Amino acid sequence: MLRQILLAGLLAATASAAAAQEGTVTQSVGTQSAGTQPADRERPWTLSLSGGLTAVQAQADQPFASLGLSRSFGNSWVKAEATYVGSGDARALTIPADTFIGGLSAGHYIGATGLEAHVMLGSRSFDASSFRTQAGVPISVGRSGSLFGIGGSISHDIALQDRLFLTPYAGVDYNQIDFAVALTGPTGRPLSSQRQSASGVIGNAGAALTWLFAADSGSIGLNAAVNTASNIAAVAQVGGNTTGGQRTAAGTPRFVDAPKTSGTWAELGASLSFNASKAVAIDLSVIQTLSFPFGDTTAGIAGLRFRF
Repeated sequence: MLRQILLAGLLAATASAAAAQEGTVTQSVGTQSAGTQPADRERPWTLSLSGGLTAVQAQADQPFASLGLSRSFGNSWVKAEATYVGSGDARALTIPADTFIGGLSAGHYIGATGLEAHVMLGSRSFDASSFRTQAGVPISVGRSGSLFGIGGSISHDIALQDRLFLTPYAGVDYNQIDFAVALTGPTGRPLSSQRQSASGVIGNAGAALTWLFAADSGSIGLNAAVNTASNIAAVAQVGGNTTGGQRTAAGTPRFVDAPKTSGTWAELGASLSFNASKAVAIDLSVIQTLSFPFGDTTAGIAGLRFRF
């Protein structure tokens, strides 16, 4: 999923990332997402808080939380975001790492077509306390790692009815991430650790179906996407971008021990957003991967948005 880090994502995303994004929380589309509503002009700033868990197949749940601040300028917007992703359990000899990501994204609507770009920088704090030598001593781990991601996306809103929109979209991300693995001796017990780096490109294409309800005070969304990666070791630990709004990759790590391995997988998402008041909105979503090469993930995300 960064977006998932990356973040994930790298986003995120921005993706993104992640989207990253904060996971994906599908918001209203069409001209309303371009910041043209009177309420948007009165409250151009949005403070967003989100968090959740990603259940990774055969591993522990991985928590994540995100704090973002965005500003709309008519049909344009910018957003800064900070994301934390917990390590969960590592797979095989990959050493767990808490991931901290800072992201910046911007977008602009030209009519019903949206353009988005994002960049993210982050650090990873490795924890090898669960890896012990034959004598029971924890192995040493080198300095913490880093991550970097950059990408963009394009979307187009198609009004099927007054309140029903179909939004096809596509995006591309480049991610680079550091991770660490335990090195074993003849007995199979860990002796030390080695930091490694992986980079790769991920392409993302899909569509979101959004229905606005209750005098445009909320929305229900369904999302489907296909992702293809040149190097899953690079992109899967960060997740996709989560900043684009329509992208499905959850910004959570998925630990991989097979660098330079390509792959393709699908993601399905469902979301519910509604306004508690003119200034407060609540977002809920769930995301499921299908045929992810190293174990599928299920992410649940809840968030609050404060407009001012």
